[in-house]
Amino acid sequence: MPSDQPNAKRRTRVLIYSDCSFFAGCENMPANLVNDPGISREFEVVFVYRDSVRYSAGAAARLNSGAQAIPLNIPTVEAVLGMAEKSGLPFLAGALRLTGLLLLLKYVFVLYSAAVLFCLFRRLKPDILHINNGGYPGAYSCLAAVFAARAAGIKKIVFVVNSIAVPYAGIQRRLERPIDNLVGRGVSLFVTGSQYACARLRELFRLPANKFVTVPNGIAARPEKEPREAVLRRLGIHPGFTVLGTVAILEPRKGHRYLLEALALVKGRFDRFSEVVLVIEGTGSQEEPLERLADSLGLKANLRFIAGEQNVFDVIRAFDVFILPSVGYEDFPNVILEAMSLGKPVIGTKVAGIPEQVLDGKTGLVVEPADAEGLAGAILRLLSDARARAEMGVRSRERFDALFSYEKAIGNYSTIYRRLMTEG
Repeated sequence: MPSDQPNAKRRTRVLIYSDCSFFAGCENMPANLVNDPGISREFEVVFVYRDSVRYSAGAAARLNSGAQAIPLNIPTVEAVLGMAEKSGLPFLAGALRLTGLLLLLKYVFVLYSAAVLFCLFRRLKPDILHINNGGYPGAYSCLAAVFAARAAGIKKIVFVVNSIAVPYAGIQRRLERPIDNLVGRGVSLFVTGSQYACARLRELFRLPANKFVTVPNGIAARPEKEPREAVLRRLGIHPGFTVLGTVAILEPRKGHRYLLEALALVKGRFDRFSEVVLVIEGTGSQEEPLERLADSLGLKANLRFIAGEQNVFDVIRAFDVFILPSVGYEDFPNVILEAMSLGKPVIGTKVAGIPEQVLDGKTGLVVEPADAEGLAGAILRLLSDARARAEMGVRSRERFDALFSYEKAIGNYSTIYRRLMTEG
C-alpha cells in the first residue's frame, strides 16, 4: 500500500485504473508501466482493477511480485443480467435489455462505482489518474472514475481508449450523450492506440485537438521457450514446409472464413500447395463451423487448429507469414505487433489501424476486408517469392523497433506524465 514520507520528496504518484472482463491484450501496456524499473524510479505507480477471477489470474501472471495492485469489487450491469438468466429469470433480463430500465440501471451503477472509486482516490491521493478502458463508452466504471477523480480533487486525468468509439447511431447512445459530455470536460488527455481510433474519438467528443494523442501500445520481447523446430515437430509440420499462421479469437469479426476460402483458391493455383500449412491458433464460437468449412473445402491436410498455447510468441516464431484477416471491430491489434517484433511479414486488412501497422508492399501486404480473392492473391505472392518474404520480414522488424517497441511506448507515457505535471 502506498505511503507518503513527509521528510522526503515524493515521486509523482500515478494510479492506473482498469476495467475489463479478463486480462486481455489491452492490459499489456498498464502491466508494462507497472513493471518497468525506469518508470518506477520516476513515478510511483499503483494498479487498481475491477476484480474478477479471470482478471486476477491474468494480473498475477503478468505483474511483478512487488507491484502495487489493488483489486476492487465493483458489480456490473452485465453481472446482474447474467445472474437473472442463471436464476431462471431470463424474461427479466430480456425486459431490462428492451426497455429504458437498462439505461437507468447503468446510471445507478455509474453512481455506485463513482462512490467506491471516490473513497479510494481520497485515500491514495494520486497526482495522475490513468484510466485504461476497452472501447468507448466501454466499461461504465471507467466513466465513473472520471467523475470520482474530479470530486476527489484529481485534476490530471489520462483516459486511454483501446478500441473504436461507438457513435451516436442508436437511441441508447444518444441518451448517453450527457455522460459523454461530462467525461469530455473532466479528462485532461485522451489516448488512443491508432490515428484511426483518434479520429473517431474526436468526431464523438468534438474537443480541441490538443486533448487527444496517439500512443501505440508497446510489445515487450519474450524469451524463446520452445525452439521453432520443436514447435513444428509438435504440430506435425515438415521443417521444409512454408508455414502460414494466424492467432486470434475465433469470432466472425476476425475473418477466418475468408482466410479459408482464400486458401482454397491458392490450392488450385500453387503447384507446391502440399508443402503449405496454415496454423490457426485460438478458441471461440466459430471453432466448429470453421473446421466444417475447412473439411468441405478439402483443406484438412493443410491445416492445424490449435488452442490454449502458453507461449504464443513461440508459435508465431514458427510462421513464415503472419495473417490477420479481420473484417471489423479492430483498432491496433497487438498480435500484429507481436509478429512484427519477430520479423514476420504480415498480411492484414484495411480495417481501423491495421494499415498504420503494416506498410503495404514494404513490411507486408494489405487487402480489402472480406475479400477472399484479394487475400488469395497476397498469399500467392508471398508463397511464390521467398526473397520478398525475407525482405519484408526484415523491414517489419525495423518498423517495429522504430515505432512500436516496449521502450518506445514507455517513453511516450513518461512524456505524457511529465507534460501533465508541468501544465497548470
